[in-house]
Amino acid sequence: MGAYRLLLAVLVAVSHMGKTFMGLNPGVVAVISFLIISGFVMTSLIERNYSSPDKIGLFYVDRALRLYPQFLFYFVSSCLVIYFLLPGTPQAAELTFRNIAASLPIVPLGFYMFGMAGSEILPPAWSLGLEMCFYLVIPFLIIYRARGVAFSLSVIVFIAASLGFINADLYGYRLLPGVLFMFLCGSYLYKPQAKGLAIAAGTAVVAALMFAAIMAGLIERRPFNAEVTAGIALGVPAVYLLTKLKFHRVDEFLGNISYGVFLNHFVVMYFLRAFWPVAYDGHIVATVLVLSFLLSGVSYCYVERPALKLRHALRAGAKYGASQPQGREMAA
Repeated sequence: MGAYRLLLAVLVAVSHMGKTFMGLNPGVVAVISFLIISGFVMTSLIERNYSSPDKIGLFYVDRALRLYPQFLFYFVSSCLVIYFLLPGTPQAAELTFRNIAASLPIVPLGFYMFGMAGSEILPPAWSLGLEMCFYLVIPFLIIYRARGVAFSLSVIVFIAASLGFINADLYGYRLLPGVLFMFLCGSYLYKPQAKGLAIAAGTAVVAALMFAAIMAGLIERRPFNAEVTAGIALGVPAVYLLTKLKFHRVDEFLGNISYGVFLNHFVVMYFLRAFWPVAYDGHIVATVLVLSFLLSGVSYCYVERPALKLRHALRAGAKYGASQPQGREMAA
């Protein structure tokens, strides 16, 4: 599903350039698919490599090696571009020691709305904070078979947010309690059994009905509740179908550059703003995307790939340890 991931990254970038589709923010719709994909991939990763409590720490190391290399590269790049090219801007005002230090662990970025970190240095990175929160809990939910309870509680929070009983933006889109079930829809799609597939499919159907009700005015439209429900309704079947496709090198390549595009488009936008402060018409949007693609290809080759080798070695070691007799494990 590499091409799909790249498409999602492009939709996020386009939304940050002020583009909408039928009054909807395409970036929010895309983020929901990212959450579903993450749930699928993390379940696969844990069940194949880190399926016992003693390997949870190795799972966290694996995830750090995935997120950090390109995040640090683009976070530092953004700091430099803002400092040298955008002085006196709101972005420059966020270049404080406190904000930078709080951003480096990534998790606080998911709580920027509470003042825990800045949001203007690398704006898309807030969702990495949300991802990190999911990574912290998913091994326990899978190993101790607690996905059903977590799914149910999360749906309750989301419904309350969508109906306006609690903040719709925070608890229906940005914080883990209200979106955990979206991750878990993806989790249920990994080697789906009848019950898990029914849960994911039923969630997509209910989300589609909620979206229709919101657009018809039967449910009051609140921040992103239409986009989130649309994202669930579209994302669950899309991820399910894409997981059935065979591996292809072109698709793999497109997936490889998607993370860089997701992170770096604001760096490109900041850089161009210093020299070309104009509206984001079609030509500027295309320029941002082309530069983002090229930059992502470079960062994948020279930043991501070395870390990828370490991740593969880590997983191989986890599998090797799992295959040894108990006595050998204790001796090691």
